[in-house]
Amino acid sequence: MTATATAPAVRLRLGRDTRRLVLLVHLVCSLGWLGADVVLGVLAVTAFTSADPSVVASSYTALRTFAVPVLLTLGLGSLGSGVLLGLASRWGVVRTRWVLVKLVINVVLVTLVPVLLQPQVAEVATLVRAADPVLAADLGRGPIDLLFPAFVSGAALLVATVLAIWKPWGPTRRRTTGASNTSRPRPR
Repeated sequence: MTATATAPAVRLRLGRDTRRLVLLVHLVCSLGWLGADVVLGVLAVTAFTSADPSVVASSYTALRTFAVPVLLTLGLGSLGSGVLLGLASRWGVVRTRWVLVKLVINVVLVTLVPVLLQPQVAEVATLVRAADPVLAADLGRGPIDLLFPAFVSGAALLVATVLAIWKPWGPTRRRTTGASNTSRPRPR
């Protein structure tokens, strides 16, 4: 038996309640991730702009405690539930461009947390632990590098949200045979 060029895509079947539960997990993780970015931004801006050394130290301590574990947990939850939803929907994981772009955004952001954010937060946390009241004034304005993650991640998550709502692009590939187009996912 020979394989055809238009073999049906593998699609996971979820019951109605299971799909709703996975969608709920996806929405909670994604919205939580956006909220965590807002908190990360507030802490970073506070640490960068404050003249009070105790506020700067407290902001960096909160960043060390909060940023990496929360962002990584919510990002991985969003990624896992999004892939599961993609496998169980007509949109697929890589069948449509807007879902593929959302997947790339999610993978990049989840990867950046341990690769870039964690070392920055750890470095600043080490400075805060090493600082005594005399050196606390030396903390001054924090590194500007800690301002970017929250804003870049927040903007990327807003782009992913817009893509999920408007679904702007069609399939990632066109069929080359004369097969019917009725089974192709519609862009809207």
